[in-house]
Amino acid sequence: MKRVFLLLVLPAFLLACKNEKTETVKEDGYEDLHPIAATFFQPISSLELEEPDPKKVTLGKYLFFDTRLSGEGNISCNSCHSLKTFGVDNMRFSPGDAPGTIGGRNSPTVFHAALHKMQFWDGRATDVEEQAGGPILNPLEHNIKNEEQLINRLKEVELYQNLFADAYGAENPITFENLTNAIGAFERTLIPESRFDTYLTGDQDALQAQEKKGLKTFIDSGCITCHSGPALGGQMLQKFGLFHDYWKHTESEEVDLGLFVISERES
Repeated sequence: MKRVFLLLVLPAFLLACKNEKTETVKEDGYEDLHPIAATFFQPISSLELEEPDPKKVTLGKYLFFDTRLSGEGNISCNSCHSLKTFGVDNMRFSPGDAPGTIGGRNSPTVFHAALHKMQFWDGRATDVEEQAGGPILNPLEHNIKNEEQLINRLKEVELYQNLFADAYGAENPITFENLTNAIGAFERTLIPESRFDTYLTGDQDALQAQEKKGLKTFIDSGCITCHSGPALGGQMLQKFGLFHDYWKHTESEEVDLGLFVISERES
């Protein structure tokens, strides 16, 4: 059985694929790399992104860091998607709110996630707004029993009474839909530009020689077949193991069936 997952790459760093010591690479031969790279990748600055409502962004940021969005108040969105470590927690599996609970997959980064065609490794959410509600109601993650439990909790907080009203109006502003919408608005601001973006805009000195070597290897090896565009991925679901069973190489005790868990279709 082939396992299907969303392909993601954080475009902040491009290094040579091989684990080797940094070496001095002559610039000869790399002058023509930029126009080739520009055919496969686009800088963030080239995108016409709609600016989210600042009031919704402010509210979403408070919610993103608030542990009250978990059943027993042990975790926040930032716990698994720490903005101090590029939107991830660098753990194999993320711990949940309830003691002893742990998720079944590692947390993908929230950086550039709004540029992806779909959300979660199996693509079950269409956008960051829909995705924001999933972990909150998951017993292995935020462990909120139902939407009503969380909304009633937030209605008791004066800060949220004011922020929700500012962002969504005075009439019944604190709803689960508005909550996920606000978190999504905040996540849509997490689209930083990297040195690679600067390179794509024409600054040949933005990347070091070793990084240009890695970029050339990335292109020549065919990685760009799936990893291209402004986010270098996040646009398709793909089988984990195109040519053979990669799980043998991971030596994982458990095999993740990916999209099959939802679709129950071998294809």
